[in-house]
Amino acid sequence: MGVGTAGEAVKSPPGRAASVIVKLNAAFLAFFLFAYMALLLHPKYSYLLDRGATSLVRCTFRDDATSCPPSTQLSRKLVGGAVAANKAAAAAERIVNAGRAPAMFDDLRGRLRMGLVNIGADELLALGVEGEAVRVEFERVSDVFQWSDLFPEWIDEEEDDEGPSCPELPMPDLSLYHDVDVVVASLPCNRTAPGGWNRDVFRLQVHLAAARVAARRGRRDAGGAVRVVLRSECGEPMMDLFRCDEEVGREGEWWMYRVDVNRLEEKLRLPVGSCNLALPLWGSGGIHDVFNVSELPASPGVRPRREAYATVLHSSDTYLCGAIVLAQSIRRAGSTRDLVLLHDHTVSKPALRALSAAGWTPRKIKRIRNPRAARGTYNEYNYSKFRLWQLADYDRVVFVDADILVLRNLDALFAFPQLAAVGNDGSLFNSGVMVIEPSACTFDALIRKRRTVRSYNGGDQGFLNEVFVWWHRLPRRVNYLKNFWANTTGERALKERLFGADPAEVWSIHYLGMKPWTCYRDYDCNWNVADQRVYASDEAHRRWWQVYDQMGEVMRGPCGLSERRKVEIAWDRHVAEETGFADQHWKINITDPRKWD
Repeated sequence: MGVGTAGEAVKSPPGRAASVIVKLNAAFLAFFLFAYMALLLHPKYSYLLDRGATSLVRCTFRDDATSCPPSTQLSRKLVGGAVAANKAAAAAERIVNAGRAPAMFDDLRGRLRMGLVNIGADELLALGVEGEAVRVEFERVSDVFQWSDLFPEWIDEEEDDEGPSCPELPMPDLSLYHDVDVVVASLPCNRTAPGGWNRDVFRLQVHLAAARVAARRGRRDAGGAVRVVLRSECGEPMMDLFRCDEEVGREGEWWMYRVDVNRLEEKLRLPVGSCNLALPLWGSGGIHDVFNVSELPASPGVRPRREAYATVLHSSDTYLCGAIVLAQSIRRAGSTRDLVLLHDHTVSKPALRALSAAGWTPRKIKRIRNPRAARGTYNEYNYSKFRLWQLADYDRVVFVDADILVLRNLDALFAFPQLAAVGNDGSLFNSGVMVIEPSACTFDALIRKRRTVRSYNGGDQGFLNEVFVWWHRLPRRVNYLKNFWANTTGERALKERLFGADPAEVWSIHYLGMKPWTCYRDYDCNWNVADQRVYASDEAHRRWWQVYDQMGEVMRGPCGLSERRKVEIAWDRHVAEETGFADQHWKINITDPRKWD
């Protein structure tokens, strides 16, 4: 009994013990909370408070509370309906916390429904917006895909086998989403991508996903436009898809656009890359069955486009005769579109009269120097081609190089958007024939970039390939290159047949190497020079001179040969004879009257 009493004496009563423990815990918790608040209110650590607020904001934008951090889930459970009831107040706090919302986002004020593409709701704080944000989900493209998979050097466009096809880029299932007032997207910036950040497949995927949401789930304003906000840390969004003309403003790494939905839909109907032809140029009956452009889906309520062909002459009269024959070939092929010639001060008045007689409407320009070209070189002023984007009185222009002969009507090309062209090497296009859409701000952008963008070949073609990376493939027969690089009997037989076919089986011939007007009409003088023989073709040469022969004397005037050029041809013939070229073109008697002019 005594032992039992002593044992009880050393124990506290149960109620008293619990009271002590509670008091100790409460004191410890109060001390911890005091220290924690003091730490948060210290300027050096105030970012922790912002981070906590950001987590709460992120959670309030999500429909599924279980996706929130545990601490934020607890906050929602404790607050209950108060979170939803005070959503507008929380948004207002975000504006205050951000403190630097750009003025260009003023028209986003108010309760909006936002479609988010590759961006979290917490990242919208900088915009000072409020409302309901819906994250648009899609499967990220595999890292296995490379830019060359979407833009291959060669495709089976003649359908000799199964025809061309493109890999699929996963896109959002838009049936799962309601309409939105604005689309907000963050564009990836992968500076380690093999072709550079602007040739990153994931970046293209996000561009296209944002464009699809805007075109098919965006609420249009009275002008038929949808608001799109894009963030990009390493360069502007693709001008091919989001045009600078539609840009409302820019602040730092944020761009805002009012995008024309009809134009956007036109782009979204195209293949994802140059892995397939943008549009057919012939129907089911083969190459003699020209594709009927009227079968293309028309955009309702859109006025007829103003369209023209154009070429550029600058720095010398080297391509003058080629431009005259080009105009005549376009007219002979049946086109009645405007023909616009951009020229600099080096084109003489007699030459302008001949060009006008051929069909061109001359417009004088100030040439543009390539800052990376050496003085006096071929590429020194070839950036003058940028002036094409200043043809603002036209909606769409088909540029054609002056060393091209048109054999079939190219008017179908006006159904293609910018930038459409024939493939060249690798993932690049050939700028000899290309569809562009004139724009003052695009011209300004090209001028700004000319000192920073490096051209792979030092010329305008290399430069434009770096700017317009998302281009659309035209059939190679549209801009059929006069070359025999494979150097096989089969290649020569095929190309010579295509060059000479009547009716024509190619839309144009692009004369590489020495040009027809720099040779005598009797034969292609590329045969005389060892490193130019890959460009020699008797059939293509004959085809060009057929058009020349039907021109009047005024147009033929600028096509004479200088005495220096006659000497060069004579020397090349001599070297060819000494070398003993088996084709023996050097033996052909010259009858061209220009030899004696």
